Amino acid sequence: MIDPYTIISVITTSTVFLVLGLLLLFLEIPDSPLLGNYRRARKMMACAYLFFAGVSIAEFLFSDASGADVMLMQTIFLAIAVSQALLFTLALMALLEVRFPGWRFIIREALPVVLFIGAIFAVYAFASERVFAVAFYLFSGTYALLLWRYTRMFLAVYRQFHAKMDNYFSDYDAERMRWVVFSFFAALTIGVMALLTAVFVSTLVAVLFAVVFNIFYFWFAIRFINYATRFHTIENALDDNTENDVEQPICSQTADEDSQTPQSSIFSLLDKKIKQWVTDKKFTEKGITITMVSDFLETNRSYLSSYINTCKAKTFCEWIAELRVEEAKKIMKQYPDMSVRKIAKKVGCSNESHLIRQFTKINGVSPTVWKKKGVD
Repeated sequence: MIDPYTIISVITTSTVFLVLGLLLLFLEIPDSPLLGNYRRARKMMACAYLFFAGVSIAEFLFSDASGADVMLMQTIFLAIAVSQALLFTLALMALLEVRFPGWRFIIREALPVVLFIGAIFAVYAFASERVFAVAFYLFSGTYALLLWRYTRMFLAVYRQFHAKMDNYFSDYDAERMRWVVFSFFAALTIGVMALLTAVFVSTLVAVLFAVVFNIFYFWFAIRFINYATRFHTIENALDDNTENDVEQPICSQTADEDSQTPQSSIFSLLDKKIKQWVTDKKFTEKGITITMVSDFLETNRSYLSSYINTCKAKTFCEWIAELRVEEAKKIMKQYPDMSVRKIAKKVGCSNESHLIRQFTKINGVSPTVWKKKGVD
């Protein structure tokens, strides 16, 4: 007879996942072509939720009190863990990429997982307990290698996303979608917990795991659904269609006067415009983006970004932060009694803590310490 804790755990988990899966699948998404990748990601996550609900129900219906139940639970836990790891990785990558990975890429990544799940179920169905025990640890090692691969894939995409944000927004903390990173590593941790739960079979451990599992997946589904309402804040930063064909700029400071090319002339003119923009202290405007600056300078965003990255050797965000910190130092010298909050507002920082972080990063000391020591 199945104990009541297991019955409650399975029924609760399968019901929650079934409801969330249906919401992810059918809840309306704003009609925007830029959300095409999000639509695909939503479908993948809906499949993940519905898959888990179905497996939980199947486990409840077909399990019994014999020793084979332990093997079945281990098989199911490992199958769920590896499939969820792939689906989470692809879905979260899709949130950070305007161009969703092609179907060839998805099939290439899904094929090993399908073979993995088929193999472990085949071992469960036809092998002896001793053979299954050995195979289970081999499959667990393979699962660990897949997690390592997915982590590398995700971090590579996130670093690209981070670079795009740094080259678009003026604030280091602007719309980084850190919840996506948290979600990935939380899902990774839960996957490892699932594996440990399968190894150290215990009703109490299984119930505790189910509670953590349900809380995280419920929270994640809500954040995932709300992504559509937040996308407009980052869509321009991710839209880099115009950047693909842009050549690297030739800095006016290093260009040979006798070999001025049309491109170097363009950047020489851009350099003059930027110097005037800095002189006019336009960088003190709050919430500026590289698109706003390029529009003001009447130039191409891609050229401006390449110019800053190459000639200033900084991202747009780093460049603006440096200008604001230098302006803050001038203000502190001229008005030593002015509060950091007011200074932050005057130089265009989103808040006081942002100025303190950037000031400390650039100068090695906080604004207050710098002012007291008279550090130049």
